[in-house]
Formats: sequence, structure tokens, C-alpha cells
Amino acid sequence: MNTVSPAKAAKAQRSPLMSFVRTYLLFIAIATGGLVFCLFHFIPALAPLKPAAYFFGSDMLPVFIFSMLYLSFCKVNLKEMKPRRWHLIVYATMFAMSAAIAVYLGSHQDSPYKVLLEGALICVIFPPAAAAGVIGDRIGGNESSIVTGVLIGNVLTSVSIPLLFPLFTTALHGSFFEEFLTIAAKVFPVVVLPLILAFATKAFLKRVHHFIITKLHDLSFYLWGITLATIAGRSFDCLVNSPEPASTLWALALIGLATTAFNFAYGKFVGNSEGQRISAGQAFGQRNGVFGLWVSFAYLEPAAVIAPGCYILWQNLVNAWQMAYREKIVSRCKKSGTTPYHE
Repeated sequence: MNTVSPAKAAKAQRSPLMSFVRTYLLFIAIATGGLVFCLFHFIPALAPLKPAAYFFGSDMLPVFIFSMLYLSFCKVNLKEMKPRRWHLIVYATMFAMSAAIAVYLGSHQDSPYKVLLEGALICVIFPPAAAAGVIGDRIGGNESSIVTGVLIGNVLTSVSIPLLFPLFTTALHGSFFEEFLTIAAKVFPVVVLPLILAFATKAFLKRVHHFIITKLHDLSFYLWGITLATIAGRSFDCLVNSPEPASTLWALALIGLATTAFNFAYGKFVGNSEGQRISAGQAFGQRNGVFGLWVSFAYLEPAAVIAPGCYILWQNLVNAWQMAYREKIVSRCKKSGTTPYHE
């Protein structure tokens, strides 16, 4: 009579739960972020814990993001990081749309729609999220190609903001080069340093690299879940504590929804011709929400922050749906003995 060891039995019992968590992690993270925010917002007795929560949600956030990206970038193949035609098309479109909105704002300083237009601008111009490769790889995208798009997009944003924002705002006080360095200091350490460290690990610490690839291949995904819960909590905070009337909040939320839908759909449309529909959609659709919030607070009308705050929630609902859909496809392929699509 065959017997099953307690360890294997426990693993078998955990597998349905772990499968559920893996499939719906992003939904769980968003809900957790909202729940934690509500607890601190509506229960005064938790006020003494706010400094610890702020430390975890603000000071520790860069640590989580850096660790997640380092682990993820260890899987990137440098030889596959060549620019493709879709990179040029989608990011040229990004700059053209940003320039059009900036020029319009500059020539219509008294427009009653200024806040809405600034919200739309930030949802167009803020850079791709460095974590796009983490999700893109899990839904069948090419992580190396996505990372290339992330690098191009971050460089473009760092140039576009000091170039275009002076057309309609006086919030930028330095020269183009000074503002470029200020913005680059916000985006490049998060993207470039983990990538360099990952390539150095792959080149000089092969055993460590092998351990990361074989034993920690899912850790970056779960770190993203923790990071997303934190970012979601901050987004809910922006929404609830905004002094703007409900009509403005709804309009900015719809702008966030419209730009989210456009960015994902347009990226997929352009990438489809090169067999990288998933990669292009993810690289162009998933944006750096934390950076978007910072730019809004630093340079734009205070209410404009609602648009990128809502974009964060909308894009991660899209990602959560894509993850759940991908898991169903993978499960179906396993049953039929076929290989799931991967770019």
C-alpha cells in the first residue's frame, strides 16, 4: 500500500489555495490596500500605528520595488533586448499626444477644463512601470522586449517633462538639464540599477544567479503583490481626501479609465503586427503610478493627481483580469497536452 508523506500531503492540501492566490493575487492586493486604508481612515484607535504604516508604505516601498525588479531582471536575456519597430511607434505616439495636450494648455491658460487636461496629460506622459515585465512574463509576454520598452519610455518621459511642461506651467524653476536630472533621479535608480546589478550577478555570480532563477522565480511576483497593496492604499487616500467636488473626481476617474483602455489597446494593436501583442500592450499600458503621483503633486494642479491615482487602480484591474484569464488558458493547455502561447 502506497503512503503519502506528511510534507507531500500538506503541499497537496495547500495547492488549491496557492493556485487561487496566484490567479487572483492582484485582486487580493488591491482589496487589501483598500481595506487597510479604510481601517486607518475610519478607526481613530489605530492612529498610533500610522507612523509604522507610513514607514512600511513609503520608506519601504523603494526596497520592495528594487528587490522585485532585481529578481525579475535576472531572467532577462541581454541578447533579446533589441529595440523593435513597435517600441518606436508606441513611444512616438506617447510623445505626440503629450505635446498636443501641452501646446493646447499653453494656449488656453484659462480653460475650465485645465485640471481635466492636466490629468489626461499625466496619464499619457508618465513612464512605463518597471514592473511591467513581471506581469508581462506571467501572461505570455517577452520580458526582455518589455524591459527594453520600459527603458525607452523612461528616457522619453525624463526628456518630455522638462521640454513640454514649461509651455503651460511655471512650476519648473531650473534649466532643462537641471529638471531632466531631477526627474531622472526619480526613475533611473528604480530601473537601471536593478538591471545593472542583475547583469553583474549573471556574469560574475553564476551560482547565485542559478539559485535565483531556479528557487526564487516566483518571489518577484509576490513582492509585486505587496507593492501593489501599498500603492492601492495611497491611491484610495488621494481619492477620499481630495477636496474636489464629486463631478470633478468622477471626470478624472473616467479620464484614468479612458487612457488605461487606450494605452493597453493601442499597445496590443501595434505589437500584434510583430507577434508581440502582449509585450507591447503591457509595456505601453502598465505605467509607473508612484511617479505619476509625484509629478502631479510637484508640477500640476493638486486635483490632477486623481487621474493617475485612478489609472493605478484601473491598470491593475486589467492586469488582474489578464492573470486570471492566462491561468485558465494554461490549465486548459495542460489538460490537452499543448503548450500555452508565449512570445
